[in-house]
Amino acid sequence: MQLNKLTATLAAVGLAVPGLALATNGMLMEGYGPIAAGMGGAAMAYDNGTAAMANNPATLGLMAEGNRVDVMLGFVGPDVSAPGTMGKSKADAFYMPAFGYVKKQGKLAYGAGIYGQGGMGTEYANGDMSQVSVGRAIFPLAYSVNDRFNVGGSVDIVWAGMDLVAGQPSINFKDGSNFTGSAKGYSLAGKLGFTYKLNNALTVGGVYQTAGNLPDLKDGAYKVKGFDMPPILGLGLSWQANDRLMIAADVKDVMWNSSMNTVTIYKNGAVVAPFQQDWNDQIVLAMGLSYQFNDALTGRIGYNYAKNPIPNQFVNYLWPAIAENHYTGGFGYAFNKQSALNFALSYVPAVSVTGTGAAMPAGNGGMQINHSQVNWQLMYSYKF
Repeated sequence: MQLNKLTATLAAVGLAVPGLALATNGMLMEGYGPIAAGMGGAAMAYDNGTAAMANNPATLGLMAEGNRVDVMLGFVGPDVSAPGTMGKSKADAFYMPAFGYVKKQGKLAYGAGIYGQGGMGTEYANGDMSQVSVGRAIFPLAYSVNDRFNVGGSVDIVWAGMDLVAGQPSINFKDGSNFTGSAKGYSLAGKLGFTYKLNNALTVGGVYQTAGNLPDLKDGAYKVKGFDMPPILGLGLSWQANDRLMIAADVKDVMWNSSMNTVTIYKNGAVVAPFQQDWNDQIVLAMGLSYQFNDALTGRIGYNYAKNPIPNQFVNYLWPAIAENHYTGGFGYAFNKQSALNFALSYVPAVSVTGTGAAMPAGNGGMQINHSQVNWQLMYSYKF
């Protein structure tokens, strides 16, 4: 009964207060939760807490018996500029809260949580700006078939919000909030995953996440058609090299080509602007290691690479999701057997793209766009 009340509350909060993040693997974060983020985002085949519901819900079956609550705050600090044309974006600090609860009892693990999935955001001196936020209220279930094999899945309530101001053509819809977008849409999606312990040291895991299935985003006179989040197929492994050292690596196929093609803005039923995107599918490589220095302190380092999915002829200063390399690190500190703190820091070095489309001002031809980031995630965990 208490869990039913909790999940209903989470759904209501999630629908009312989405989180915002200017993400780094296209519109996705490099890692969900500081345990995974500190290891480059690798998360398919080991226990990474309740963030598993945003990664691979089958890893919830690797948790110890009992209850776990995770409360997280993430920060994304983008540095975006289009020198010589738009100048420097003022949107340089985004905060993303998240929450997860899981109960492991016997062969079953279940719970609920809210996680921001990603987005983009810019704001320039001339008033042009964009803000895209995508998040999920997630309800996972994992089952331990035996000591080696876990299966898991989740039902996800997906929300998306968008603000957009662009002078040429004239588009103007925004709500003034850093956490919601004026044009909104909601849908259902899901995940299905597994973990399998090959031997005492080596575990493999994988997940399939469905597309966002987002409908048109609507705001009064405006409608946004063609915006969606992609299906994802992921596979990974973890190797417990010894009592202290664990190494993990994942590969994911993020199928942007099926979700980000042409995003069309309508006003009062008439087309205002078709933003052709035609993103490429993106292979994401994530790897990291964790080392337990003592019973209290664990250190983590990692690396994440995902090639820019946006063709140069369609890259847009409003949605510059062009980051590629990510260097990560972090730590976990257990105050006692019940409570712990985990932190991760990500450095995303600058990448520069020059548009090769139609000549400006109608197109992006000759426009240079630069993008770098410094991000962090902080999580407090309590077990009972």
